[in-house]
Amino acid sequence: MEPKTQGEIEQTIRRPGCDVHYWVSGDDSKPLIILIHGACADHGQFDAQVPGLIRDYQIVRPDVRGHGLSRPLAGDFSVPDAVEDILSILRATGRKDAIFLGQSNGTYIIQELAFRHPEVVKAMIIVDGTYIFQKLSWSEKLLLRMTPHILRLYPYGSLVKSMADGSAVKESTREYLRETFGRLSKTEIVNVMSGVSSCVHHEPDYHVKCPLLLIRGEQDKLGNIETAMKEWSLREPRSRYVVIPDAGHCSNQDNPEQFNAAMQEFLKGLP
Repeated sequence: MEPKTQGEIEQTIRRPGCDVHYWVSGDDSKPLIILIHGACADHGQFDAQVPGLIRDYQIVRPDVRGHGLSRPLAGDFSVPDAVEDILSILRATGRKDAIFLGQSNGTYIIQELAFRHPEVVKAMIIVDGTYIFQKLSWSEKLLLRMTPHILRLYPYGSLVKSMADGSAVKESTREYLRETFGRLSKTEIVNVMSGVSSCVHHEPDYHVKCPLLLIRGEQDKLGNIETAMKEWSLREPRSRYVVIPDAGHCSNQDNPEQFNAAMQEFLKGLP
């Protein structure tokens, strides 16, 4: 694949279940930032963020296992397996830690990584993602368990269109999502979403140990994201909570100008 960003180099690492592809750009003497995309998307989800980061950071953008070029995936998708992939990529860069930015399922991977290995996470930017350590109501638990079964009932074309259109308000973002989701078969989509829906586990005494930026698109109405992100921001005194106008679930793509401004302000304030 030709690099989408000047100087971006594709790398591959052998992992159980698949070869994980990732793209590296920037100066390796600068701080490392790892960008982790959402469910059924790919590393291109952050095309609008790379230009603003490339001067000050080395950037790593993986295709998460079961997505993009990191497929086919043998076996079930799981967030803990994706965490181990990211740790392997981090070791391959020769770094001990990094800043992490993720969207939706990418935030779940980052959260689980920070929970298991807080020493490798210098800071987190959470984009349109729920708090995976929350206590769920019985109805929320039921909905999560039912999600894979509900998805199987959808005709494939309707499933792709519904997922894409419900995740964005900007037509160019929806076009990207329809194209990227459409590269996965229905079986692959259900496999990914099954792993996503099983990643929540209640940890009542847990608190994030690093600087935390929470960003939500103003029109992101998926699931309990709006409520969960507000509650999470109140739970973490070191966090900053920003709502991006004119944006849905993919706020970094729907309104990249305002998203990037919030991202840069947070990054500039890091020690």
